[in-house]
Amino acid sequence: MLKKIGIVLCSLFLCVSLAACSNHEAQPSQETETQENETIVLEDQAGREVVLDQPAEKIVSCYYITTYAALSLGLEDKLVGIESKADTRPIYQMAAPELLELPSVGTLKEFDVEGAIALEPDLVIMPQRLIEQADALEQVGIPVLVVYPESQELLEEMLVLIGKATGTEEKAQQLLDYYDQKLAELDAPLADVQTPSVYMAGNGSYLTAAGSQMYQSSMIELAKGVSASADIDSDYWTEVSYEDILVMNPDVIILPANAEYSAEDIYNDAQLQNIPAVVNQAVYQMPKDIEEWDSPIPSGICGIMWLASVLHEDVYSFEDMVQDVVDFYQTFYGFELDASLITK
Repeated sequence: MLKKIGIVLCSLFLCVSLAACSNHEAQPSQETETQENETIVLEDQAGREVVLDQPAEKIVSCYYITTYAALSLGLEDKLVGIESKADTRPIYQMAAPELLELPSVGTLKEFDVEGAIALEPDLVIMPQRLIEQADALEQVGIPVLVVYPESQELLEEMLVLIGKATGTEEKAQQLLDYYDQKLAELDAPLADVQTPSVYMAGNGSYLTAAGSQMYQSSMIELAKGVSASADIDSDYWTEVSYEDILVMNPDVIILPANAEYSAEDIYNDAQLQNIPAVVNQAVYQMPKDIEEWDSPIPSGICGIMWLASVLHEDVYSFEDMVQDVVDFYQTFYGFELDASLITK
């Protein structure tokens, strides 16, 4: 009898020991889950603290620049609301036509705060020009990431922030690595070229110029040019006079993709007949049926490559640039861009 009791007690002890071992082995997976759900704390480009319980799954983008950024990171399925006039953005139709069906949250001038709240997003991404609207969203518990990508460096910082907020850090890093590679490839052969003076005109009128704090100035420098309006200390388009342009005396004039005028309008303007850009027929418009490459967007690198080809075609040919741009869209947007859309 004592022998049988001993056997039973040993069996019970063994079962308890195995159960304890089993519970111990399960513990690491619980710790892993906790680590995956750690709170995300960021400092946005307005210096504000942004706290997320987990990577955002439902995103509202208030501006085409932030929507383009989300698209480049593969977040089209997580967007629940975007800016107005989405049907005017060719890239949406080419890369993610489902975006055209999303609710609109307005424009920079008329942002729909209540509409954004009604979409119940985990995160709202907005430009600094809308920062006054951030408090209303955060008061109802919606985190807001404010961005200000007005240089190549700040553009890259924006992509890193959005990547961390949405769990797409790897895709953001791929973009940054691509930028480093392409800019290095451009820098070496263009290191000793003559840098022409470039006047970047605004969308509504060529009597508006890019201020020195705008992304467009950074783009000109990276393409090995000198911004003709570098003395304008502004982060927005600034009105200038004919006299100002004559003093700037630019070698090249660049029209943005969405310019409401043409190169012919400038060539035919009697007051600009003596500036080098007109004398040498060096007025060019950026491609208008893809994206706004003159803006601080992920494909802004294509604008830099395009401008480098325009300014230094003997070093970086138009044909090489076209192939690089087609490869960019295939790599990061997953479609083959029609090369005929790349014009100058």
